[in-house]
Amino acid sequence: MLYKFVKIVSWVFFKIYSRLRIEECYYLPQNETFILAANHFSTLDAFILMAAVQQEIYTLGKKELFKNTFLRFLFTRLNGISVNRMGFCHQTFKIVTEILQQQKIVAIFPEGYVSKDGTLGRFKQGIARFALEAKAPIIPVVIIGSNRVLPYGKKIPRPHQITVKIGKPIYFDNYYKEGYDRKIINEVTERVRNKILAIYRT
Repeated sequence: MLYKFVKIVSWVFFKIYSRLRIEECYYLPQNETFILAANHFSTLDAFILMAAVQQEIYTLGKKELFKNTFLRFLFTRLNGISVNRMGFCHQTFKIVTEILQQQKIVAIFPEGYVSKDGTLGRFKQGIARFALEAKAPIIPVVIIGSNRVLPYGKKIPRPHQITVKIGKPIYFDNYYKEGYDRKIINEVTERVRNKILAIYRT
């Protein structure tokens, strides 16, 4: 119930205040599991994805957000998943993999932090591990303008257009039979980053 309410409020807010525009070169499939991988330029990005994507999504968030009792209550009901940005967490890995195996959608910001200057940072390798373990394709998403609405370190949003570009899914079928090692994880991580960067520049 809370998720649907926040989704509607987010949609109305971004549509009116930020003239939210969604560009899809690929329509997100129904009843199919996949990972949404998006750039992270503002603390509003999770709510922007919630507004832009029709299906219900689960979003990874830094574990520090869950230390506060109220925020933990809020984010848990908004399908938030606590993640340790400083290293690999087996519990988070298990939770995310199980969600994906249930044909649900997980959204990840692979940079692991909000960009301070609006440039795409290095990607953490967790997204590759999730995709390979759950055999889930990754759909690249680019959010443009969110750092103009609410830049890093600011608390009051400003009016500015936001555009969400949804790319075609990236499949990794050729890796499933072979298994994967650190080299393959690096390849998958860089492939996703390069695709997001290419969409951002178009």
